[in-house]
Amino acid sequence: MMPRRQQLDEKATIYHYQLIRRIPIPREVRISHLLIAALFGVFQGSMYGTTGILSWMISLIGVELVHFVIIRLTLIRVDEPEFRRFRWSLDAPWIGYVPVQHIEHGLFRRLHRHLLWFGLCVIAVAYPWMHESFMISLICWHLWTLAPRSVVLRKIRGLRRDGVMKLQSTDCSVYYR
Repeated sequence: MMPRRQQLDEKATIYHYQLIRRIPIPREVRISHLLIAALFGVFQGSMYGTTGILSWMISLIGVELVHFVIIRLTLIRVDEPEFRRFRWSLDAPWIGYVPVQHIEHGLFRRLHRHLLWFGLCVIAVAYPWMHESFMISLICWHLWTLAPRSVVLRKIRGLRRDGVMKLQSTDCSVYYR
């Protein structure tokens, strides 16, 4: 019979991560990101009145649902769907359906690319049937939601894609295994 310590060592999973880059997200950046959304709501209200405010609120929900569908469909194409790693978040600047655990850098880049282009395509398809304020709101919310992710991806542009990322409200960390 094996000693208890040896049994535990054989079953343990040990991850060796080396921190490559940490991108801090200062409090001022998070506040200004939220302030941009509020200013956009004020703009919609001043330009279109009640219709603008209503379209501003509904568009956020619509964009987040489109992002949810695109992420889920993209993850289905991956060999091992990573659904359990994603959750709804209200922490600035990661608002929406985002990874809450480690995610591969290459997968995150691919998801972001799909979100950007397929999201714009869905909005463009809806163009003939939408009111002007609703279209403006959809495009702005779409770009506003993806802006923090774009900034992070731009800052880690030269890194290998086999690393993993961890998004937190105060920073984004990139590790190599």
